[in-house]
Amino acid sequence: IPPAARPRVVLRYSNNNELLVSGLLDNGTELAQHAAVIDASLGQGHVVLFSNNPFWRAETKGSYFLVFNAILNFDNLSAGRKLASK
Repeated sequence: IPPAARPRVVLRYSNNNELLVSGLLDNGTELAQHAAVIDASLGQGHVVLFSNNPFWRAETKGSYFLVFNAILNFDNLSAGRKLASK
């Protein structure tokens, strides 16, 4: 995959010992250090992938702003992207 077309991990889950164990999260080893939000280029645009459903009922209110930020900044999703030399 050419460097400009590679998906970018925007947000990643924390280490296992730093995850808040509540609700249905019994053991955070499956989530630890995995991608939470990914930005992938597609043609002239971008696809933003979320590992959770940000608008699911009773979801954390902070996750709504991940979607709102992607909507409000749809023209600048490549901002800050650092391409590897390889």
